Amino acid sequence: MATLPPRTPLFRPRAGLLLLTVLSLGLARATGVSQVSISGQDVNGHAVAVNGKGHYTLVMYTNPDLEDASRKMTLALDPYRSRSDFALVRVVDLRGDVPPEMRSIVRVEIRKEQAKESARLKKAGVSASGSVSPIIPDFSGSTLNALGWDSVYDQVHLVVYDTHGNEIKRLESVTDTKQMTRMVDSIL
Repeated sequence: MATLPPRTPLFRPRAGLLLLTVLSLGLARATGVSQVSISGQDVNGHAVAVNGKGHYTLVMYTNPDLEDASRKMTLALDPYRSRSDFALVRVVDLRGDVPPEMRSIVRVEIRKEQAKESARLKKAGVSASGSVSPIIPDFSGSTLNALGWDSVYDQVHLVVYDTHGNEIKRLESVTDTKQMTRMVDSIL
């Protein structure tokens, strides 16, 4: 009696999974589709797509110790804030700093600062409705970790996403507003 040769599977599950992963990454890059959507919750409790689509998004890392530095950076971005293709998202690192019972008070204080900023922008001729600029107080670190900011920093950090939600530029330890505006100018 003759024996048949061992069968070779036509589809190996691990190889197939690897092939599908490589093909989907290539398709995502070719079509400009972001692989990971990053989100957070702003001070009003609304969901925010941090790397949203349809506009360039500059995301700023800040924390209570960086309030003055991040304010200077935000002021330097005023010329871009009325553009419909530009959004600014600030993520405030509050991991471990605020007990749960005090978080609503922190949100109220941030909303007061936002109101002052809206009034200032209006006086400067920047439409508040055209200026997408949510502030995300991150108490748990979930948004910060998704952005790759897993440490507490002593300088402002920035990341820029294109109109498809893909990261295109990252700056760490930014102290010079001109460095930031040059980067924004080169992208817009």
